[in-house]
Amino acid sequence: MNTPEEEKRVEHDRVRASIHKFLGCTEDVTFEIIDLMLDDVLLFDQKQRDYGSTNISKFGQVGVLVRVSDKVERLTNLIQSARVPNNESVEDSWQDLSIYGAIARVVNKGSW
Repeated sequence: MNTPEEEKRVEHDRVRASIHKFLGCTEDVTFEIIDLMLDDVLLFDQKQRDYGSTNISKFGQVGVLVRVSDKVERLTNLIQSARVPNNESVEDSWQDLSIYGAIARVVNKGSW
């Protein structure tokens, strides 16, 4: 019998393989991209509970663009200086940028 963590991993792998097959993907690295995107979806959902939707709807694409600009400046500074950040990691900032890209696309479609 599998532990709950093992069962969750088995289900995750099944879902990932299903997405890969459903989309007709052919590259192995796409499995890793799917994993990252699934993590992004989860983080987005968690943050939405904390922030709500008005922080985006108030300023639309311009607001998202400002947030993206802040993340790019932060990443530029951290990467060029090779400093270890005190707060969120470089990886966290890259993940936020990925999510902001999706948010901007939803806002642009008028679905926010």
